[in-house]
Amino acid sequence: MTAEPRVVRDVETLKALADPARLAIVELMMADRARSWTAKELATAIVMPPKKLYYHLGLLEQRGLLEIRSTQVVNGIIEKHYGTAQASIVFQRGSAGEPVEEMGALVSTFLDEVKGTIMTGLRSGRAALDRDAPDAERIVVSYTSAGMAPEQAGRFREALLEVVEQFSAATTPGQPSFDLLIAIAPRTESIAPQTESNASQTESIAPQIEP
Repeated sequence: MTAEPRVVRDVETLKALADPARLAIVELMMADRARSWTAKELATAIVMPPKKLYYHLGLLEQRGLLEIRSTQVVNGIIEKHYGTAQASIVFQRGSAGEPVEEMGALVSTFLDEVKGTIMTGLRSGRAALDRDAPDAERIVVSYTSAGMAPEQAGRFREALLEVVEQFSAATTPGQPSFDLLIAIAPRTESIAPQTESNASQTESIAPQIEP
């Protein structure tokens, strides 16, 4: 396994990660990088029949997103032990142009996964959108939009990437898992420049679910 982030630029790897099951496998492995998993252990963790899981493992292996760390013979059958091939994943534009549809599918998968985590936690009572909730249960969801110079947006972008790297580096096996989803993007539709007269209006329509 390499300690460097895996930079994904090609369409085929984006397609591989856009599948919720395959993304779950990759995330599970990256959450405990030192661990090796059998297909049976992975199937139990993501609740999927082992026979169906082999297809996803084969595709992830082809794309270099996981590696076979060892094999052993169990009851006459070769059992593979899989592990993550990278510590983290970074998405960048490829030389052939932006794979728009594939990136859109991947973003949708991320959003759906985080939404599912939040709704499961809220429905079960194990998570809460409450400032006074304990750290093990507290959810924070926030959205805002602001007008600023592109250079300032760039500084925010770098700061957010640093937060993601720190979050990933803090992974501790055996501890509860937490999801982090961050996005910053230029709004490409025509928007009037923010002035003192409309700044308060812009602030008032930026919802923050957790006070």
